Amino acid sequence: MAGSRWLLWSYGLVALLALILFGRMSPVASLLLGTWLPLPLLLVGWRLGTGGAALLALAGAVFVVGLNPEVSVFQDNLGMWLILLMGLILTVCHRRGWPDGSAIIFTVVMLGLLGLLFFLGQAFFQGLSPMGLWEQKSRELTEALSRMLSEAGMSFGDLRLMGLPRVDVQNLFIQVLPALALINIALLAWVNILVVQRLGILWGWHDLGEPLSHWASPEWLVFFLVAAGFALLAPYPWARQSGLNLLLVMGFVYFCQGIAVISALLQRYQLPWMLRGVVYVLAFMNPLMLVVMILGLADLWLDFRMLQPSRET
Repeated sequence: MAGSRWLLWSYGLVALLALILFGRMSPVASLLLGTWLPLPLLLVGWRLGTGGAALLALAGAVFVVGLNPEVSVFQDNLGMWLILLMGLILTVCHRRGWPDGSAIIFTVVMLGLLGLLFFLGQAFFQGLSPMGLWEQKSRELTEALSRMLSEAGMSFGDLRLMGLPRVDVQNLFIQVLPALALINIALLAWVNILVVQRLGILWGWHDLGEPLSHWASPEWLVFFLVAAGFALLAPYPWARQSGLNLLLVMGFVYFCQGIAVISALLQRYQLPWMLRGVVYVLAFMNPLMLVVMILGLADLWLDFRMLQPSRET
């Protein structure tokens, strides 16, 4: 038994170090492989406990510092530290018996607050106002994104071809950057948990928790959606920008609930996997994403999955 535990941890270590190493080859590789950094932590943590996941995260952090033993390594790899911390937080929540949907929300809140504290601290030590540092970071991020798009043969102007309204996409990107950051954290956590659950089923693991197809958002979150709508009508630019960010976050919450409804219905009628894959691909395409959001919002009252007696409100 001890040997199998050590073997699983060793596999997790090899996978984590490979993701870190190959992710440093290019920005595109970092984006693609960085998505799966929490996966080894979750596999080890769900099976061996929080201590095994923490030790694995520490080994990954030491490996990153060893690759670039400079003081700037801590600031340059902030995103990686947050992703490793995401894996640890999700592991702790799972080991405590939290529903995975609630664990994702808690993880987003915690990492969002940590990111905000780091941002304010960075502004203080650099002698900049939060707004000044925000403009600087936004400019750096848009320049990095422009380079990535140019490597793919695209530009910000080409994003209009994806169904976005005919506005200044680059300026819109800067305005909704906080919402995009939170959505990215939630999406990373969601995808990794789905993969861990699927692998756990294939490997015969137990105590995988309730499937995400049973997840439903708390009903009181709808008041934040209403507040975001009213904020868009406010006469103050900062209020409209805050409302837009909140609206995007809430839209993503109900999109996830809509995907959960679709997943539960597909499982109920036992459709073939190929057909399920087609449905999921279509759900992520514009303008069907809006339909999925409306489906998730309507589930609060229509209860398509018949979860109402056991739903936590």
